[in-house]
Amino acid sequence: MKYSPVANALKLIGGKWKIMILDSLLSKHMRFGELKRSLNGITSQMLSKQLKDMERDKLLIKKISKVETLNTEYSLTEFGKSTVPIVKSLIKWGTFNKKKITKVINNDVALSESSFLQERVIDLFHDEIRLKNLQRKKQI
Repeated sequence: MKYSPVANALKLIGGKWKIMILDSLLSKHMRFGELKRSLNGITSQMLSKQLKDMERDKLLIKKISKVETLNTEYSLTEFGKSTVPIVKSLIKWGTFNKKKITKVINNDVALSESSFLQERVIDLFHDEIRLKNLQRKKQI
């Protein structure tokens, strides 16, 4: 198997949430709830899975302390901190191209909404045909 630095890096930090988790943990340690609030749209189940994967891959550490209740805090390892240039480059690129990115995202949303509406109209049309067929069968 051929070694691919990009493919291997993406195995560890690729996907929808891992870069955003890294970004959230760049400046401070965070508890699960804090992380979830900082990542708009992530489910608890997905966050838990991503954190477990990143802990397994040595990108972050999970520290459990018991004060009155169990507190779980996540922070980057030295290996995780080595992703800082990647995250900062993405922030810089995203900031520099904000208008273009927003336009592309809005076009994608408009297309997916249009597709959804077309599918819904087709579904309604099929429902109407089924209803008419049922009415015909009742009349016979």
